[in-house]
Amino acid sequence: MFITSYIPLFGLLIIRQIKQNIEYLNFGGLTKENIITAFEKFGLSYFFIIISIFGYIGLRFLLFNLDLKKANGDLVQVVDVENKNSESISYISTYIVPFIFQDTNNYFDISSIFIVLMIIFFIYTKSNMIVINPILSITHTLYQIEFSKKGKNRKALLITKDEDLECGQEIKMNLITKNIYY
Repeated sequence: MFITSYIPLFGLLIIRQIKQNIEYLNFGGLTKENIITAFEKFGLSYFFIIISIFGYIGLRFLLFNLDLKKANGDLVQVVDVENKNSESISYISTYIVPFIFQDTNNYFDISSIFIVLMIIFFIYTKSNMIVINPILSITHTLYQIEFSKKGKNRKALLITKDEDLECGQEIKMNLITKNIYY
């Protein structure tokens, strides 16, 4: 989920690298020099394309498996609900926009992008920010809910395809990880 949250950033950095190296964007044959030049000028783009494809396929696989298990979920009653999709907008402006202006030809800037991404990754995975994902928000809705199960009230984040979730509604949900349900 972390990788797919950065697909918009990766796309923008790919476009920026292509713009910066447009004069090298032609096919000059499969010689050793041309392959080395392609990786020097567009290696970051190749990496981001591969990682984005890997992340997107992983997310689709995860959602497919969660959909299969949906019928086996625990039946709970929603006590309180708050839509959290707006978190994706602040995520984009905080974590993605600052990277757009990085120079993709400078190894120092590329290294700094990776260092910051690694720091964000560790913060992102240790907190519940893992579900704040602009790509996931296209097809799913994120809610902060309080629910009742067997007379006990709990709070959790819920990822769902349902756009309207109301208090008092009974739903089936499965635990993904600590306090995150589908």
